[in-house]
Amino acid sequence: MTINSIIYSISQFEHSLLAFIDVGGIVMWPLFGCCLWMLWLASQIVFKSYDLSYIRTTTPTCPDWLNHRLDSIALRQAYQQHYFDLQGVKLLSMIAPLLGLLGTVSGMIAMFTAGADYGFHDPAVISAGISMAMVTTQTGLFIGLSGALLAFFWQRKLNKIQRIDLVRGYHAE
Repeated sequence: MTINSIIYSISQFEHSLLAFIDVGGIVMWPLFGCCLWMLWLASQIVFKSYDLSYIRTTTPTCPDWLNHRLDSIALRQAYQQHYFDLQGVKLLSMIAPLLGLLGTVSGMIAMFTAGADYGFHDPAVISAGISMAMVTTQTGLFIGLSGALLAFFWQRKLNKIQRIDLVRGYHAE
């Protein structure tokens, strides 16, 4: 694959994405932002280690009880950051379908407004509003479902790590 074909493919993808957003109307921009924010939070899963056991602050000059306490504090801070990111994904997965519903209502209002202005005998008038309504609904549901699945698996992984650390004796109090 040459550089020119890659650039052409990226350009076509960008054009298709902007056309899809244009069909959905103004509500697609917050949905797109919601999707990007969720992807950023999901990247935290990939680039931050799942194994929180790497956080060990053992220093040879401190007594064992102090090392254990420092480890517990460091683990608690790491868990809190992971759970904070997880809560962001959960929130975005709840907001996305509501934004899709807002787009549905906006599309139906646009359809009825155009029908009142031009009459309902023209199928193009009706189909534009219905298309706007369905695209935003589909996008909101897709983003919400993806986020809910991501949050579910992320929560399970964090719970598993926390159980392992409890067995080891390092607990985030």
